[in-house]
Amino acid sequence: MGLGTELVETLVTDPLVKKVSFTGSNEVGWKIDEMAKRKKVTLELGSNAPNIIFSDCDLDHAVQSIVLGGFTFAGQACVSAQRIYVQNEIYDEFINKLVTELKELKMGDPLDEATKLGPMITEEAAKRAETWILEAREQGAHIVLGGNRRGTMVEPTVITNVNPRMNVVCAEVFAPIVSIIPFTDEKEVIKKANQSEFGLHAGIFTNNINRAMQMVDAIETSGVWINESSVRRYDHIPYGGIKNSGLGKEGIKYAIEGMTDIKFVGIKLI
Repeated sequence: MGLGTELVETLVTDPLVKKVSFTGSNEVGWKIDEMAKRKKVTLELGSNAPNIIFSDCDLDHAVQSIVLGGFTFAGQACVSAQRIYVQNEIYDEFINKLVTELKELKMGDPLDEATKLGPMITEEAAKRAETWILEAREQGAHIVLGGNRRGTMVEPTVITNVNPRMNVVCAEVFAPIVSIIPFTDEKEVIKKANQSEFGLHAGIFTNNINRAMQMVDAIETSGVWINESSVRRYDHIPYGGIKNSGLGKEGIKYAIEGMTDIKFVGIKLI
């Protein structure tokens, strides 16, 4: 947990601290949970959000949504669109449209209003992302776009021919990298999407409301957006994952409830 371990343990275990809320890595989050013992804990941890594109969706809208969902904040959001499942009928067309849009993204200084893709938080983080891209290529993946790093800048990267064991798929990539994965039908994509230790947000793109509701029931995440990418979030919604993505819920109402001890008072009239 780094140089702050002793301080963190002191704060978490102090009897005056009644509730602990943490946003960050899985490794640190679950250590904090162990330290807290019987205290209330909220953990908002990692994810590798699935976004599912069906052939009956508005394709141009889906492409634009994934551009924002996968590359906003240079992909450094725990609900960033990472695993993009695209139905076979529109697989090639989706990739072509996505690549065309990403080629137009201006990389550079985030203080420049024209910039659409800024740097990663540190050069170390950028090097880790670069390593995962190279690792995927060595394992047989195809880099359709990007894959290069310059200092803290990582190009918008689109990867195909991936498998579930690659870090760019199974781990939290937390970088401007998306993997495009084909699928045939609902049964197949549900299995693929749920093949993850994480469960925070998902995005489903379809114009069939019955299919949408079927997917909502089947996808193992605590939040599902229909015709919107997984990255979308508002302060008033319940926000927090299942599986290895954390415990409890953020969001104004839900955070207040999590920090409240309910006291019952009964009065007998005599």
